[in-house]
Amino acid sequence: MALGGPPHVPANALRQECSPVEHHAGGRDGAIGGRRTAGDSRPFRIRPHHFPHRPVSPNGRKTTREGSLMVDTQPGLWTVQGIHLAGDTRPRLKVDHLDIMAGRTAVLGPSGAGKTTLLNLLVGFESPHHGRIETRLPTDTGRLPLFWIPPDGGLWPQATVDEHLQAVMPHGTQSSQDTLAQFGLDHLQNTCPGQLSAGERSRLSVARGLAANASVLVADEPLVHVDPARLDRDWESLVSGTRQAGTSLVFATHLPSQALRHADRVVVLSDGQVIAEGHMADLYTHPPSREVAESLGPANWFEPEDAIAWAVGEEHTCLRPEQVVLEADPSGPARIVSSHDIGAFRETRLELIDRARGRTILHLADSAPPPSDLRVKITRRVFAE
Repeated sequence: MALGGPPHVPANALRQECSPVEHHAGGRDGAIGGRRTAGDSRPFRIRPHHFPHRPVSPNGRKTTREGSLMVDTQPGLWTVQGIHLAGDTRPRLKVDHLDIMAGRTAVLGPSGAGKTTLLNLLVGFESPHHGRIETRLPTDTGRLPLFWIPPDGGLWPQATVDEHLQAVMPHGTQSSQDTLAQFGLDHLQNTCPGQLSAGERSRLSVARGLAANASVLVADEPLVHVDPARLDRDWESLVSGTRQAGTSLVFATHLPSQALRHADRVVVLSDGQVIAEGHMADLYTHPPSREVAESLGPANWFEPEDAIAWAVGEEHTCLRPEQVVLEADPSGPARIVSSHDIGAFRETRLELIDRARGRTILHLADSAPPPSDLRVKITRRVFAE
């Protein structure tokens, strides 16, 4: 569905009439904007009082540490309680309790994990069969409370690139050119979506989301079609733009690299259920399971029996590649069978000395390859605080 208006809405009407999400108090369970269905062709409308006439100071990240874990001091945006959405063979989404905080939150998981369903619930595009969602979006800041970038971008077919931004920009904003230039679209400002590549349409949907200057931006797989050569640059433009505007960002992705680079918090989904949620740094270093560990990037996972045999601990242990050191030790428990470099990483096959048992360890290729038959122990690299 292309949000903002049906295909028959003329492009020159978009500036006054359309915005991807209309917000008003009094939606179901306090949801801003209420509910929409895929067949609902009524245009969402911009309300002038939603837009500020003054710059908004950016919000810094607000977290503190208690012991080794991060503790939130950011306000909550949504609380999801007892949610259940039925599916054909399993629930599309089943969430007992989940808090989405202000700041930058990644919703991470493979295809079919429930990422889009969760974001649809947050923005009010779908409603749960059971449970409730408490919404606490800021509504007294003079800004649009929420802007949604759906998975298809939600672009308006008859509107030019520049008109997409002009339609949502707050009153008094001088120009869209800087934002268009950031995303490499300034030379396409008079072009309509049908004449753009998939990557250009992805960049336009994100540029429009930033131009709306909402308090919260929800983005479903943003920049998914962008060429790898400029992907990191466009992600940085998205994240730095939200940071400078004091906009909270909730984004779905199946790429752990983008979640690790840009999110303060993460929600990990699998088969329609939340298998972990919390601060990215805590879950990356201390994942509760192999599935969570591997969802957040390359990992060497040891079950308790393996951790003891390989002398890395006595319980479930996760060693990230950057944490692993293979230290030469004549009395070490393992010997090197082979090594193979893969870019910045190295796969080294080890075999235990006292039993016919081996495994491959992934670590950094930051030194000369170790020789075969070298006896080693696995140690943990210590990083300065």
